[in-house]
Amino acid sequence: MVEVLVEPCGQEARVLDNGCKLNDNPTEHLVQSDRCDLILEQSNLSPIQQFYNGQSIFITGGTGFVGKLLIEKLLRECPGISFIYLLVRPKKGKDMHQRIEEIFDDPLFGKVKEKRPKFRHQIVAIAGDCGQPGLGISPADRQTITREVSIVFHVAATVRFDEKMKLAVPINVRSPKDVMDLCKEISYLKACIHVSTAYANCTRTHIEEKVYEAPIDGDKLATIVEYMDEKLIEEITPRLLGAWPNTYTYTKAVAEGIIVKQAGDLPVGIFRPGIVISTYQEPVRGWIDNLYGPTGVAAGAGTGVLRSIHCDGSIEANVVPGDLTVNALIACAWDVANRRKMLKIYKKIHKFMDVLNYFSIHEWKFSNDNIKELLNKMTEEDRENFACDITDIDWDQYFRTYIRGIRMYLIKDPLDTLPKARIKWQRLYWTHQVVKLILGYALLRICWLTLSLLFRNCIPQFA
Repeated sequence: MVEVLVEPCGQEARVLDNGCKLNDNPTEHLVQSDRCDLILEQSNLSPIQQFYNGQSIFITGGTGFVGKLLIEKLLRECPGISFIYLLVRPKKGKDMHQRIEEIFDDPLFGKVKEKRPKFRHQIVAIAGDCGQPGLGISPADRQTITREVSIVFHVAATVRFDEKMKLAVPINVRSPKDVMDLCKEISYLKACIHVSTAYANCTRTHIEEKVYEAPIDGDKLATIVEYMDEKLIEEITPRLLGAWPNTYTYTKAVAEGIIVKQAGDLPVGIFRPGIVISTYQEPVRGWIDNLYGPTGVAAGAGTGVLRSIHCDGSIEANVVPGDLTVNALIACAWDVANRRKMLKIYKKIHKFMDVLNYFSIHEWKFSNDNIKELLNKMTEEDRENFACDITDIDWDQYFRTYIRGIRMYLIKDPLDTLPKARIKWQRLYWTHQVVKLILGYALLRICWLTLSLLFRNCIPQFA
């Protein structure tokens, strides 16, 4: 089921200066032609705001801590967003509508209400459950998402460290696969970000920004949990976990393997935050809505309930404020889309190089007497208005313009970034030269040592 939340405003239509017409009927908000009032002038936006301008976003886990911060930030700083589709499930006797109302009653959204008072019509609730196959989404809602959405944030997860496998696996392992399957059906997918955790690979002391081999194939784990008795699963859980300390980090590690396996050519990124705690500055300083992790420890210590904790005081805690987390998350989707675009350009160029290979290693001489005769027939005025004499071209200037055109119109890189690009090019150029010099010196040194050893061995033989 799709629920569009709007402010009560009847059926009055607004006519905009650009000729676009928006009907306030909730059902009309899903029509592509009625989105034009949401799309802002590109020149007034930053690159990240331009990326989100006119796009629709699908978010899982929107009722959680990070999900709420993500929704608030997108609404406040990216007002050109068309719609945000939120996956919501009934919980504790509250239906989808009540849970959505609770989200926006939170003080967290106070600043958005002041800055964008009519933001509610951008929120579309999708009935579903990450614990159910296919995210529990109806066929009609699935069709809406695949048609309308271009950016996906999979934030949903059970973050309880001691969660039973029977519940942790469907949410943390199977739902990422379901999200990937959904993304494969999306017509104009620009970016999909899977939110993992920095501790997914906590069995290693040094964790790099790469995907490690999963402890078990995700599909196999999902099958085991689905068909095995819950009591038996609890008995074998310690053996499944191995070096992983709990089911949360274990299932998150397995989920990363699922993402890599299913992503294929999709523009997908894995986001690994540390321990996410309260906000640093925005929209409300110190906002938090849960007692997980160090927050529970701080609350317990502050109230006198907790007097001691087993820890190493010399170890630095890997905590990160919630607002900085979602800012990075939003920027990551933009970066993934840009990388995808550059990858497409690279593939096209690589393909063109194969095609041009024959023409780049052969040379021809062409007669052009007819074009010369044509030029002689043209008046000076026509030769100026319809210039086609290639001998008049300043080739050095032309190729400078040619390269600049590629930068501006194909790569979409504005000229105001040129000074920074030149500095970066100079740095890379001299780095390249230094590396060549070091390698050349090393090669000469090896040759010298090799020759020295040969001469030393030869001299005794001749003596």
